[in-house]
Amino acid sequence: MRNAVTRTLILAGFLAILTPTLRSQDGERLKTLAANDTYPTFSLTLTSKSPDYRVGSMMWITIVQTNLTNHEIDCTEEWDGIDRTYQYEATDEDGKPAERRHRGNAGWDVHGCTIAARGNESRMLQIERVFKFDRPGKYVIRVSHHEPFLTDEKGEPLVVWSNPITITITG
Repeated sequence: MRNAVTRTLILAGFLAILTPTLRSQDGERLKTLAANDTYPTFSLTLTSKSPDYRVGSMMWITIVQTNLTNHEIDCTEEWDGIDRTYQYEATDEDGKPAERRHRGNAGWDVHGCTIAARGNESRMLQIERVFKFDRPGKYVIRVSHHEPFLTDEKGEPLVVWSNPITITITG
């Protein structure tokens, strides 16, 4: 029993000595990462396989998320078991939102991932699975994603938007 108490006291003493050093090293590492970061930590680029589609056809878009930092980042965002990686927006020629096929986001491209420093992650999505493009016209599509490390002046997560693309749908 006495040996166990002695070992516990010795271990507690080592931890008391090492803890400030470990905290200091971790704090310095985090300060270095923050000092070398670029904010926002990523950018989004949106492209379409074609600028022209017919009503009812498959409409492929590609989303490229590029890590702008010098360290790995997580490229998914999930809470409540729902993928919230990207928010999709589509408006018609008059600026009216396109009708959604379902509530929420397109859950069929859900997968966890990380992006290496200065690397990128590319995903393709059939945008007609998110929106009802059942009328001819021009539509502007954008994609957004929350910046996990920054908030706006109201304390809300900062949103990073992709470039807008325009697709034309014919009858």
